[in-house]
Amino acid sequence: MNVLYADRSEQNYVRYLNDVVYDTTKGVPLHLQMLYPKVPAELAEIRAAEREGRPVREIPETEKKKSPRNMPCVVYVQGSAWGKQDVHGTVPMLIDIARRGFVVASVEYRPVTQEPFPGFITDVKAAIRFLKANADLYGIDPDRIAVWGCSSGGHTSLMVGSTGWTDEFDDERYADQNSRVAACVAYYGVADFSRFQADGPFPRPYLFDHILGKEGAKDPENTARISPVTYIRPDQDYPPFLLIHGDMDSVVPFEQSEIMFRKLQECGKRADFYQVRGAGHGTGFWTEEVLDITGQFFKAYV
Repeated sequence: MNVLYADRSEQNYVRYLNDVVYDTTKGVPLHLQMLYPKVPAELAEIRAAEREGRPVREIPETEKKKSPRNMPCVVYVQGSAWGKQDVHGTVPMLIDIARRGFVVASVEYRPVTQEPFPGFITDVKAAIRFLKANADLYGIDPDRIAVWGCSSGGHTSLMVGSTGWTDEFDDERYADQNSRVAACVAYYGVADFSRFQADGPFPRPYLFDHILGKEGAKDPENTARISPVTYIRPDQDYPPFLLIHGDMDSVVPFEQSEIMFRKLQECGKRADFYQVRGAGHGTGFWTEEVLDITGQFFKAYV
């Protein structure tokens, strides 16, 4: 007979809270897919009542006390070329970070085919403010929320991390909260769209029509508005950044993360940068080593 010993930590047991509606914009519900090392008791009670079709017990104010065990949260923005996201299909990729003691909230935003720039940024920021506004219910520490994304989600994460000092991309949703984050992680995200202009080294002018819409693409100032490097300044405060990029990426060139890293360094801001040798656009990238670096970064700053 072989003997096994129980792991009494609960961090290896991840729970999935699906389809949490954080907003209904223009009649379209936007969801969060949430992974938990441990679901808060109050939230578990509410979800159980919903499943069983019974009224949710009214919780007295005296019981609504902020738990000292409220957990850090990572808001994940998946890559989808700024289009419609497969919000359920990417959930398994996030389990590793949840097991490390983080609530992971994968955010759905309106695709650019439905709402051009800056809709996807305002949606992600609204989701962050929703989580802060409902922090006790969802067992989250509102001061320890990070943002993380890959590809177009990496670009969005960089936009969120670099614009916490301005309200340019905030709207009326949960307006009593701010959308600043404690840390920002971007895998192979775009930092400077000027490089993709027709006369740039990587000409992809169709991207501007795709992201900005036909009318928005006519305004040359929008190239700067959608570029995270535009918002990095010496006199502003920013969260720490972690940039990771494959050096064989043929979709978003490796130089994009180099540009962002260099700008952050020039302005005296905290940033870590990793090159993944031989990795393409996501291929050969999602490894145990990369996730370890990401998890350690979150533990250090969130």
